[in-house]
Amino acid sequence: MSELGIAVFSGLNQSVEQNLNYLKVARQYGYSRLFTSLHIPESDAIQLVRDTRRLLACATELGFSITADISPATWQQFDIKPAELNKIGVGTVRIDYGIGPAEMKQLSDAANVAVEVNASVLTEVALSGLFAAGFTAGCLSACHNYYPRPETGLSLSLLIERSQVFSSRNIPVGAFIPSLQNPRGPIFSGLPTVETHRRMPAVEAARQLWATGMIDRIIWGDPVVPEPELRAVATLAKPEDTFVTLRLITEPEKMSAQERELVLLPVHTNRCDAAAFVIRSQESRCLCRQSIPQHGSRSRRRGDVTIDNAGYGRYMGELQIVLQALPVDERVNVIGRIVEADLCLLDCIVPGKRFCLKEVESP
Repeated sequence: MSELGIAVFSGLNQSVEQNLNYLKVARQYGYSRLFTSLHIPESDAIQLVRDTRRLLACATELGFSITADISPATWQQFDIKPAELNKIGVGTVRIDYGIGPAEMKQLSDAANVAVEVNASVLTEVALSGLFAAGFTAGCLSACHNYYPRPETGLSLSLLIERSQVFSSRNIPVGAFIPSLQNPRGPIFSGLPTVETHRRMPAVEAARQLWATGMIDRIIWGDPVVPEPELRAVATLAKPEDTFVTLRLITEPEKMSAQERELVLLPVHTNRCDAAAFVIRSQESRCLCRQSIPQHGSRSRRRGDVTIDNAGYGRYMGELQIVLQALPVDERVNVIGRIVEADLCLLDCIVPGKRFCLKEVESP
């Protein structure tokens, strides 16, 4: 399952007309999930209720699935009962605090809504508590936080680690990407889940999230994302393969036939005992049948693809992708380089992750 979504918050800087028009534009590009909040402390309470009701009505009419962030104060502020959530279009509620597992289950049953939990902080123990309260995977989803303040977002490795708790149980996981063109105030530094995405082009951030294999739903955290950004991410399909495809620029005339065969194997696997400085192909060395002469040795940069030559003895034929700068080694042939736009995917090739190299012409 893959899904694209937007976040819209009433009662802040955007007018209700801007928000409603944004819904229509996003829907045209295939966005199908709306994330909003039924409690925003800094907004005008009367305006929040009035505008949010209009927002939910429009989103429902357009066919959005709606996730709403709630708190214990929601019922009084909106003058509704839990059972009435469905009536205003809410199909999923996100609960961060103030409600325990048993109360969550009562709310889910009474309102006939699914529950979304905080993937950034919920532990396996806490998830087990939800199952003990009667939840099944089918009525749960998870979504990571977004982080307005610079330097506070998650690392990609932590996102992968925390997401694994849910993906291993077939619970869909969402994450946020920021808009570089229209970041939300008052800090105006974007609303990403992953810190390195804060200044990264949205397409690269989305590609990286898809490539982790852990994320099922990508949501724009910032409001009223400009159409070029919306369109660029919408046209980026989630890869159906379970491995990461990396585009590679080579100099074919400088590679031996044996090297070319090893480079273009259908699938490589990063070793489970993954190295700190390089990604090591588990398969290539075992499939090396001919001697590989020394050529093309030079200092290595992140993204360089190398093959160990005959000078490395029993390591001959090992294909590596460089993760950080390394010195020249005459036992190592540099045979190509990952295209710049795909370098962000290298961090997704975790231990045991499969990948393949697709040869392309130099841009």
